[in-house]
This record gives sequence, C-alpha cells and structure tokens, in this order.
Amino acid sequence: MKRSTQTAIRVEDFTEHKDVKACLNELKQKFNTNNPLIVSDVLDRDGHQYVNLVQKGGGVLGVALVGYTYILEQMGIRFIRLAGTSAGAINTALMAVIGAEEKTLPAGETQLYGNKKIAKSEKILEVICNLNFFDLVDGHPVARLLIKNFITNKDFTTKLNKWITGVIFTLIGLVALDFILLGLQHLYPVVSFFTKLFFILTGFFILLLSILSLYTSYLVKRLKDSGFGINPGDFFYDWIKTQLKNNHVKTVSDLEKVASTPVPDLYLRTPNDVGLDRLEGDVTFITSEIVSENKIEFPKMWNLFRINKDDLQPAGFIRASMAIPIFFESYFINDIPCADPGIQKNWQDIFGETDPPSTARFVDGGILSNFPISLFYNPEVEKPRLPSLGIDLDDEKSPKELTAAKAKQYTNHAAIHKEKDDKHAEHWSFVAYLYRIFNTVRFYYDKDFLIKNRFFRNGIGVVPLKGFNWLNFFLSSKDKERMFVLGAQAATRFLLDFNWDDYKNKRIKMQRELIESQLSNPVAHTV
Repeated sequence: MKRSTQTAIRVEDFTEHKDVKACLNELKQKFNTNNPLIVSDVLDRDGHQYVNLVQKGGGVLGVALVGYTYILEQMGIRFIRLAGTSAGAINTALMAVIGAEEKTLPAGETQLYGNKKIAKSEKILEVICNLNFFDLVDGHPVARLLIKNFITNKDFTTKLNKWITGVIFTLIGLVALDFILLGLQHLYPVVSFFTKLFFILTGFFILLLSILSLYTSYLVKRLKDSGFGINPGDFFYDWIKTQLKNNHVKTVSDLEKVASTPVPDLYLRTPNDVGLDRLEGDVTFITSEIVSENKIEFPKMWNLFRINKDDLQPAGFIRASMAIPIFFESYFINDIPCADPGIQKNWQDIFGETDPPSTARFVDGGILSNFPISLFYNPEVEKPRLPSLGIDLDDEKSPKELTAAKAKQYTNHAAIHKEKDDKHAEHWSFVAYLYRIFNTVRFYYDKDFLIKNRFFRNGIGVVPLKGFNWLNFFLSSKDKERMFVLGAQAATRFLLDFNWDDYKNKRIKMQRELIESQLSNPVAHTV
C-alpha cells in the first residue's frame, strides 16, 4: 500500500518540548547527590536502576507510553522484564529489541545479544516520527473513508443519520409525486410531461439505491470473508516485522535471546536472600485466542502451536496482540499439529485441554488482559529486589481535572471514580450500554488481580487522556506531542511520589499475610 503523506515531525519536537523539559528540571531539582532517586535495589556499575515494566494497551494512545518511559530512562531507570498488550505490546517489543547486536565469537560464529543498558525511548520516537498512523488503516477505500469520518468528525454520525433519513423521505416523496402526477395528467394534459420526467427521476434514484445496496452487500460479504475485520492489518504486520529485523530479530529464538540477555555487572544495593537469581529478563505479549477461549502469552506459549518455535514469526505475536476486533482482521495460526503428542501434552499442561484446535484465531489481548501486571508477581520472593511498575492509560479523566491534591491518589491507586453522571445507568444510551459491557469484560481480569493484590497499585502511574480517541489513527503531529507530554507529566508525578522503602515493606507485608492465610486455611488453597 502506498504511504500517505504526513506533516514532518522530529524527535526534538517531543524531547525539547518545554513541558517535557520542565518535568526533567523538576525531577533533577528534587533528586540530587544529597537526595538521590531510589526506585530499586538492582543496579549496574553505570548507576542505572532496574525495574520490571508492564504497558497497557490503548491503540494510538501508546504515544503516551513513550513519553512515560522517556522520563524513566532520563532518570536512569532501565528494564529487566517487559510485558504489554495491544499498543503496549508494540512499545514493549521495541524496548526489548532496540540496541540488539550480533557479535562474532572466536570460533567465527555469530551470537545475538540484547542491550538493557541503553535508553530506547528516543529510538522509539524516531520510529513513530517515520510512521503515518493512517497507513495502518489498510482496508477497502470506502471503509477507510467511513472510519476517517466517523472518528475525526464529531458530527459524522448525526450527518449520516440525516443523510439516510433524507434518502428515505426523498424516495417516498418521489413515489407519492409520481402517483399524484399520474392522476392529474388525465385532467391536465400538460402535466403528462412532468409525469414522465419524475418517473424517469424515480427510476434513476431507485437504480442508484440498488447499486448502493449491492455494493453494501459486497462490502458486508467482504467483511465476513476477511474474518470480520475492516482492515487486514498487513501494513502493521510488515511494519513491525521490519522493526524487529532492523534490530537483528528474525526468529522467535532471536526474540528470546535479546529479551533474556543478562546485564553483565548487576549488583544489589542491599543484601537479599535470593541474590541476583532469575534477573535475566523476558518479554511477554498478551493476546486472546477465541477458538479455545484462552489468554495466550507469547512467546512463552509458542509450543502450543508448533513443534519448532522458529516456524512461527515473532511479528505475528505482536500482530495477534494488536488485532482489535472489527477494526483489524483476526490473526490466524493455521495447520497446528494438533495430533502431535507433544502439542497435546502442552495444551493439557497449560489449559487442561485434550483436544487442541487445528487453527487458532487471535484478537486483541485487551479483551482478556489489557494491563497484565499479574505476570510479575513471584510468590517465591518475600523481599522484593526491584519493583514492578505499570503504565496505565485512562481516557476517562482529563489532565485539567487532575488537581495536585488528586494527583497522588490517582497515581498510587491507578483509578479515580467516574463522574457522577456515569453512575446513572438509567440515562445511558445503547452505545454507552454496550461500551460498559465491553469494558467490564476487558478490565475484569486485571482489576480482579489488583483488588486481591492492592499492593501492586503502588507501582502504577496513570496517564490522563480524556478527549483522545484510542482508534484515531489520523492523529495530528500536535496530538502526538500532547500525548507524549501527558505521559512525561504522569511519569514525573509518579517518581515524585514513589517511595521504594514503602513499596518493599508493603510487598513483604502482603506476602506474609498470604502465607499466614494459607497456613490457617490450607484446604481453601488446595481445592
């Protein structure tokens, strides 16, 4: 597909923005030699502090994720384990692979290594600057036009309804006028000319409607044949595959190697019983498999679908996570060797299923887990060595509504109550009703985990993005800059309020309470 033209935008337009620079100045004024920023007990010899990071899905709102990670990296924070869903999977993938390099070993063989030490957000910004989001909308031209108008024109739905109503009344009016003129021409012969004229107009109008109906039927059939997706998602697949390839990641093995490459000179700020064990790192993309109705974690669960991991394409994992229902076609993995004993055992071990599907169909991971912070909970560790941080995207709250008094509560608890009007269920429109059902389903899994493990909220920062449409792939350069700034400001608020010692103490308390609960009621935890 031909690339669309776009307004030139530079990395400096983001990083040199006055509000972003103000964020860094505020942080550097508070945190200095006398009052250092402490967010983790895991460090390297260059002074970087290491954390785990999960990034929430949210379509084009993912630009705000980059603003958030840019501030974290500028303050010396780096990442061991990475996870994300949908747009969060895109940023997660880029953060995992950027900086990877191939080194020649003494024997002449090449070995692929990841690099967790370098800052990567500016490189991701460069990728964003070179991408016109509208190119991701690669469906039929009519569908592209409708999507563009529906998303960018606030009055489009009203205009469309008026247009449909106008067509119906025009047809009724023409038919009625035909009958009236047909009756009058017997009384007034001169009317016969207008009778013929309006009969021709009516016939032409009906012909146009018939052609439009046939074309609409064709588009509906095309939608069904394409797996109920308006856009095939081929451009996105090719784009993310190119980004991986540009960083030497061509296979699933390559992806796992760069994600798990250990930092060579890690050490602990304070002693810990588990030492540096299991700090190699990994990467996880969440998607929803709707044939077996399961949440899939890629690349970890590759062995459900192939005998050899490198028969799969890592770009497909991210495409699967980004398969927004209706907007994008589903992502398929066909010809699964479901009769293979090893494949059957893997399905049995992971999901307890004895009849694996021969074809897997994936839609957006956000359907089941849009914010998979539960991945980072390790029950074997009582005293944490590093925090699990999360970036939440909230398009329900406006930055202007986020007063200084509310900011701390918002950052620490990852949620603010909706406006009172939102609670008035009897006033919801049908669209709002469906929206609430969809949100209840897609947020429940992660929300349930956070309710049961409230401690994790201490590591979550929230970017308020009210007014931005997560499906608006027609963002202007100014909109991208604004979202980046909002992400940077959210990260700043988080770091100003974050207390590592408090985080550790709450994590220890949570773990002890869990152990006490298991000891006092062992049956409840074994049933």
